[in-house]
Amino acid sequence: MRSNRRTFLKTAGGFLVVSANAGITTEAVAAALQQQGTAALYPDRDFKALDSWIVVHEDNSATFYVGKTDCGQGTGTSFRQLMSDELDIAYNKTTCIMGITDVTVDQGGSGGSTAIQNDAWPMRRVAAEARRVLLEMASKKFETPVSQLTVSDGVVSVKGDAARKVSYGELIGGKRFNVPLTAERNVIGNTTGVAKVKAVQDLKNVGQSPQRYDIPAKVDGSLTWAVDVKLPGMVHARNVKPPVAGAKLLSIDESSVKNIPGFVKVVSKGNYVAVVCEREEHAIQAAKQLKCNWEKPASSPFPASDDLFKYMRSATPVSGRPSVTGNPDAGFAAAAKVIEADYDYPFQGHTAFSPAHAMADPSNGQMTIYSNDMKSYGMRNGVAQFLGMPRGQVRVIWMEGPQSYGRTAADDAGFEAAFLAKEIGRPVRIQWMRNEETAWDTKGPAFTFKMRGGLDAQGNLVAYDYAGRAADLNHVGYNEPDTVLIAQLMGKRRATPAPGSAATPNDMYVIPNRRMTMEVVGLPALWETPVRTGNLRDPNGPQSTFAAESFIDELAAAAKTDPLEFRMKLLTASTEDDSAFKRARSIAALKAAKEVFGWDSRPSPKPLGKGDILTGRGVAYAYRSQTIVAVIAEVEVNRKTGKVWVKRLACGHDCGLVVNPEALRRSVEGGMLHSMSRALYEEVKFDSEKVTSVDWITHPSLTHLDAPEKIDVVIVNGDPNPNRPDLPPYGAGETSHKAGVAAVANAIFDATGVRIRRVPFRPERVLAELKAAGVV
Repeated sequence: MRSNRRTFLKTAGGFLVVSANAGITTEAVAAALQQQGTAALYPDRDFKALDSWIVVHEDNSATFYVGKTDCGQGTGTSFRQLMSDELDIAYNKTTCIMGITDVTVDQGGSGGSTAIQNDAWPMRRVAAEARRVLLEMASKKFETPVSQLTVSDGVVSVKGDAARKVSYGELIGGKRFNVPLTAERNVIGNTTGVAKVKAVQDLKNVGQSPQRYDIPAKVDGSLTWAVDVKLPGMVHARNVKPPVAGAKLLSIDESSVKNIPGFVKVVSKGNYVAVVCEREEHAIQAAKQLKCNWEKPASSPFPASDDLFKYMRSATPVSGRPSVTGNPDAGFAAAAKVIEADYDYPFQGHTAFSPAHAMADPSNGQMTIYSNDMKSYGMRNGVAQFLGMPRGQVRVIWMEGPQSYGRTAADDAGFEAAFLAKEIGRPVRIQWMRNEETAWDTKGPAFTFKMRGGLDAQGNLVAYDYAGRAADLNHVGYNEPDTVLIAQLMGKRRATPAPGSAATPNDMYVIPNRRMTMEVVGLPALWETPVRTGNLRDPNGPQSTFAAESFIDELAAAAKTDPLEFRMKLLTASTEDDSAFKRARSIAALKAAKEVFGWDSRPSPKPLGKGDILTGRGVAYAYRSQTIVAVIAEVEVNRKTGKVWVKRLACGHDCGLVVNPEALRRSVEGGMLHSMSRALYEEVKFDSEKVTSVDWITHPSLTHLDAPEKIDVVIVNGDPNPNRPDLPPYGAGETSHKAGVAAVANAIFDATGVRIRRVPFRPERVLAELKAAGVV
């Protein structure tokens, strides 16, 4: 069941119901809210009121209001499954509205793959509470104890007397629950009523795979995306970014664009410049045509990307301290063999399929922003602070869009649209160009690694030293009014840049002597630079796992042991486990991947083939939060061209309770394909002034031509206690992304005998390594 997408404001039992689509008028919203006696134009929804989460309609359907956004993985469908189960209503009689700041409760938007793991719990509890209240109503109506009632698909009936029945819609449709909820420490995630959630065994929709409600409109083109929003009187904007990082704006020749039809205004503040026109094509023309006089900075803002790792290794860290287990120095001293290796991982960008965009409407003294930003509530707060407006006058309407998986440029565009709208006094739509998006979006930090491992005479790993260094100083957060790009260009500065972070491996290996060090360094320029770091899918995970799991492979090769068996030996060296049984579940995931792939046990590399195409397989394993993943990649390496094709992927994935198996499989596949792109192609290149990878040619990514021949995903339940119900659900949006780069690197080694310690594995790099090793 779908809402009428052209209906944006309606009342349902006294509730304000707004669809996630554009077109709502602020006058209508203001009038509706004034009728309700609210002081703020866009008040926060009270999460301790049942009515804020659930509305039951007279036709016995229900609408769920959740403060999350769906980053394309179908979480909205899963929320409906969970809440339908707890409410005892048919799944197809429900709808879900997400991420509209004045309509849904503030659950923070999305991030960290925690939507199901953490944020679905209050949804389940409030749905269970609604069911309890409805059964109480039916009890009074039939003058029968609740214990003598049964409910199915939203219809309550008396046990043994099916003729005495009443629907939820008949009980409350068009009316409020008026039931308060509680929340320990006033934390929304603790929201609960009196009722308890059902046992896993009693959930009917959970474990099923209903069709995702968001897919059909995306396929047939009928969905209104954030990029499609239009309002009467709307104008279009493009910004004019500095030609080199850190450049200072000296002057603007506005006469250079005044002949463009529909020209409205040049807006500038500090080093921020934008042009506004009535039509989009004219705004694009004006941005290209506007003459600005820029002054280059006195020194280079960053080293060229070819010199990046040399710079990082020589830079002084701003932070870093080792974590030590056992006595690593003594372990290395006693080792029969010591292996050392350095690894490098470049900056990688989001490079979203569609550039950043947003539309802001400043009419009637309020500000409404239409955006696909994954954290709409943070954008509301950030924009309000940035513009100096009361929160109650600002709202964000989340809509579907192409960007996600960490901070993208979407929030930059939202701030820009709001600023320009306030300046112009008209609705403003802004969209970045392809070259801006690729060059200026936030980047996953580059890493260098220094690895050392010690083996005893039996090939056991007895000492391990991991040192990861990230170029991540001044890592920007989400929707921060003093770090979004427009704020930086206007000259805003924090007194202290964000410290950034590095990462250690996420594994359950038992290594008696282990030292792990994380360090952060900064580039010369921390502000107004396109080489700015932010969260990118599984922040720091692919980088640290690439180095750690490649090096484990090196150690297995040095021990002349099958690489999967080498890992299994490290996992089974102890029988102790943590509260989530990650060690036991890691073993189960590795076994599942091994079985579905048909892994042949032998040391790597395999004997070198004689033809142009060399084949090999590699494995890597990791966990993220409580979710486990083991990935096996099979590759073909063309020794004449250096081209690598990932022919096959196999994955063992354990994320506890699975709500929608089909959606999970597709999310896992998507995560692995994204990691293939980062393994084979993606790298941000720059000279000492600007980013030079600015389009799909200079910044290639995975295409359909690269698709594997086969992908196997095994959903694993590795709980070591077979008599226990399923574990709770854990995050599944990013873990499968973690191990893919290392799996491909290890497969290339297995095929060629050449260890490539620098990402990405583009043909020219692979060919050069093969030639250097005499494989060609």
